[in-house]
Amino acid sequence: MALTVVYLFAAWNVPMLGDTDVQSAVLYAPQPDYPTGALRRGWEGAGVLRCNVRPDGAVSSVIVLQSTGHAILDQAGIAAFQRWRFKPGSVKAVKIPLRFSTHHGIRHRMAGAVIAD
Repeated sequence: MALTVVYLFAAWNVPMLGDTDVQSAVLYAPQPDYPTGALRRGWEGAGVLRCNVRPDGAVSSVIVLQSTGHAILDQAGIAAFQRWRFKPGSVKAVKIPLRFSTHHGIRHRMAGAVIAD
């Protein structure tokens, strides 16, 4: 139980993508695809994912901190964020809010502005 508490506390200290320093560190950021099956069913959701970043700027892993409510949408976010690249040595981890909406497409927050696909 103590490890879980420590992990959650550590997750709170991870910067959000909207932070100016983090935004300037992003080199490559492909948008998630809205899975056809989820779109057809009208599934929407918002969540938060955490990218752990290697010193070379590549994403080593993506963890769902808050699910979108649908595993297929979470997986779409994970698949896209695994391909993201950051300036080497710039960040160790980044939290990325993600929203799938049938009316507004896919969004994530970058520097206070909403970047839509």
